[in-house]
Amino acid sequence: MKKLGLLLAFAVLSLVSTTTFAQEVKEEVQEVVQEKVEVQISELPEAVTKTLGEQFAEYAAEKAYKSILDEKEVYYVKLAKGEEYIKVLIDAEGNVIEKE
Repeated sequence: MKKLGLLLAFAVLSLVSTTTFAQEVKEEVQEVVQEKVEVQISELPEAVTKTLGEQFAEYAAEKAYKSILDEKEVYYVKLAKGEEYIKVLIDAEGNVIEKE
């Protein structure tokens, strides 16, 4: 019975420390990403515009935001094709980082 109590206490401590660690990591990641600033589509760097034209030609760019991620300039672009929307994260060199 004593061993069961110790195992339960250990399990609770493990859960609490894992949750705390996850929250700390999330806070650190959020600090790395600075606030997004809306920019005009016409103000996007040429490399970003080229990538959009090559990889997402069937979509129209609706909104764009500039930000800093891990000390790199990045652009969040909202694209539309009819009723379908996607968001693309592209660095200033035109590399797609994420698509959702």
